[in-house]
Amino acid sequence: MVLDLLKSQLWWILQITGSLGIYFALASGRIYGLCWRSYFTYVAIGTTTASWMFLKSYQLAPSFFQAWFVGTASLAIIGFIGSMFYFKESPTALGYFGALISLIGMCMLAWPQK
Repeated sequence: MVLDLLKSQLWWILQITGSLGIYFALASGRIYGLCWRSYFTYVAIGTTTASWMFLKSYQLAPSFFQAWFVGTASLAIIGFIGSMFYFKESPTALGYFGALISLIGMCMLAWPQK
C-alpha cells in the first residue's frame, strides 16, 4: 500500500529533484564562468541524473502537462531562491509574486486527483 502510494507520487518528486540538479549545473556555469569545467559539470549532471529523472517522471505522471509544469515551476522557484541566497541578488515584489503563483500552480497540479 505504501509502495503504491509512493510510486503514484514519485513523478513530482523526480521532477523537483531533477530541477534541483539542473539548477546546480547552471549555477556552476555562473560560478566558474565559461570554461570546460562548467561545461563538463553541466553535461555530467544533465546526462547522468536529471535526464533520467525527467524521463521517468514523464512516464509515471498522469499527464505530460502535469509533469512538465511541475518541472518548469520547480526550476523557476529553485532559481529564484538560489539567486537570493547563493548569489545575493536583490529580490523584487514581482519575483516574490511569480514564485508564489508558480508554487500554488505546482501544488494544485501535483495534488492527487480522485
